[in-house]
Amino acid sequence: MRSISIGKFGVLAAVLAAVSACTSTSSRVTTTYYSIGGKTGADLDREIATKGPMKGHALASAAIKFVPVAISYDKSDTGCSYKTARFRIDANITLPRWSNQNSSDPGLRTAWRFLAEYAREHEQVHIDIAEEHARKLGEQLEALAPRKTCEALDAAGQQVLKRVKRDHNRAQLAFDAAENKRLAALYN
Repeated sequence: MRSISIGKFGVLAAVLAAVSACTSTSSRVTTTYYSIGGKTGADLDREIATKGPMKGHALASAAIKFVPVAISYDKSDTGCSYKTARFRIDANITLPRWSNQNSSDPGLRTAWRFLAEYAREHEQVHIDIAEEHARKLGEQLEALAPRKTCEALDAAGQQVLKRVKRDHNRAQLAFDAAENKRLAALYN
């Protein structure tokens, strides 16, 4: 559920020029909850499988987008280069909310609190990974050598975008794989 979506850089530059006051690279994170109910661990598992993100295959998720906030060109005799390339992360974290936990076993409530906190922290790491790649994307675009035309620069920028998107997806998958291995070692 992690993706980068960016259209043509040239179009973005024109749009961003109109809203240049909005250049904050601070992430915008929202949280959406889905309600689950039940009195036992089996009840909770069943509810998560029915109502959880990714068609019930996940307890929690983070939908992540890279959003350009400032793209500008520097046109000179040597060609066209990116003067500024800044991105922020827009993310929506989806988490479960156990609605009737007061009627359950105190031990299950304690275990749930730990699980819910772990889920929130896990999704925050996904956002941290995305923020790092948003920074790298901007740095790599700004580091591109000038091209004869801005159209040629945008073509080179698309290649940078593809590479950073690929690296971002690999980093997200590597984090999940490492966490799965760590958790399996703890509980097996």
